[in-house]
Amino acid sequence: MGPWNEARIPVISARDFALAELDAKRLPGWPSDLLRARGTAPSSNPPADPRDRALGEQIITGVTKHLLHLQWLTAHFAQRSLRRIDPIAQKVLAIGIYQLRFLSRVPPSAVVDEAVKQAKRVGHAHAAGFINAVLRKATRESDPPPPERVVDPAGYAEAILSHPADLFARLVNLLGPVDALRFCEHDDLEPPVIVRVYKGVAANDLACEGVNVASHEQRGLYVVSPGRAPVLADWAERGIAQAQDPTPAAVVGHMQIEAQHTVLDRCCGFGTKTFQIQELLTSGRIVAMDPSEHRLRSLRHLLERRHIKNVSVHKIGMMEQLPSSQIRTFDRILADVPCSNSGVLARRPEARYAQDDKSIASVMKLQDRIFEDCASALKPGGRVVYSTCSVWPDENEMRVAQFIQRHPEYQLVDEVRTLPSFDVDPARYHDGGYYAVLTRG
Repeated sequence: MGPWNEARIPVISARDFALAELDAKRLPGWPSDLLRARGTAPSSNPPADPRDRALGEQIITGVTKHLLHLQWLTAHFAQRSLRRIDPIAQKVLAIGIYQLRFLSRVPPSAVVDEAVKQAKRVGHAHAAGFINAVLRKATRESDPPPPERVVDPAGYAEAILSHPADLFARLVNLLGPVDALRFCEHDDLEPPVIVRVYKGVAANDLACEGVNVASHEQRGLYVVSPGRAPVLADWAERGIAQAQDPTPAAVVGHMQIEAQHTVLDRCCGFGTKTFQIQELLTSGRIVAMDPSEHRLRSLRHLLERRHIKNVSVHKIGMMEQLPSSQIRTFDRILADVPCSNSGVLARRPEARYAQDDKSIASVMKLQDRIFEDCASALKPGGRVVYSTCSVWPDENEMRVAQFIQRHPEYQLVDEVRTLPSFDVDPARYHDGGYYAVLTRG
């Protein structure tokens, strides 16, 4: 298990932390929880050293994002198909190859040595020699020629950009092959940390040692580098700024909220848009609901720290579960529904492996159910905004059109689908998403 600290808590390395977390995930070709089932999983405690924890998290995100590329390289350097390589050995190799190809902090010889030791620590001593040989080959030899980008764009997207065939086929259908590849390349970028400042806050108010703040092209937003979690948490608690991408940050403005309105935040999550709405109210109130206690715990904490009293929070999934004493009709409704996350794959790397028809059909049913649940809760003359962080028409325009067919008392005012930015400049960066504005007659 490794060394122990003074409090008798096992000290876990960045690599072991990454392996434990990756082993727990459901990823293509990798059965989950194999180490736990075999009783050889490293401690679930993250590294105590912030630098090691940051490295571990970087490896987790990087291996997830570049998984198909790493598997392609593994098969090449091993000179055998992945089916003939033990899944735990594959995971150890993927971490090693990711470090060799994408990171420079650890020398190649140390990467190989640590991978061999890691295999032995997790009960795979029999694979240590094989892992050593594959990684040493990867340090000496160049990568194989990639699939031809123009001739075989789907092969290139999968082997080099780690986008599965079903996802790439959807993108080609939406954008054509050239822009589909640009979309994939966007997903493989390291997305910048962007914050929205609260009313009356200026860039100077974000001054913090070691943190650079630069203006974003969208007013009221700033690019923060590095985006340190403690700094972002401090800004959120003080009501100075909150992390938010430009695309979702623009949604609330289309609700046309007035100071006295009563607003339903239908899928409030951690409350990012809840605080945007609350900032526009004086005598108005917000009912925020979400089925996740984990997300709501964070929202309640921030509401308490900032002494905000006009937001009531409910751990529920459907309107019928609201307490009988609670407001049930609203001037404005935000239905920021769960989705495939196809517009935010740069920030949600795992989601690229769940863009098949079955997965999307499942989330579409939930979207319809939530949207339908809002139908009778909006006052006549009121306004509902339906939004997703997806780019697929099935989750966006089609859901809205079918809702209006079922409810002719609703009229579509506006709808906008935004693609992720293909520009690498952080000042112009944005994720993809969609919103539709409807009014009730």
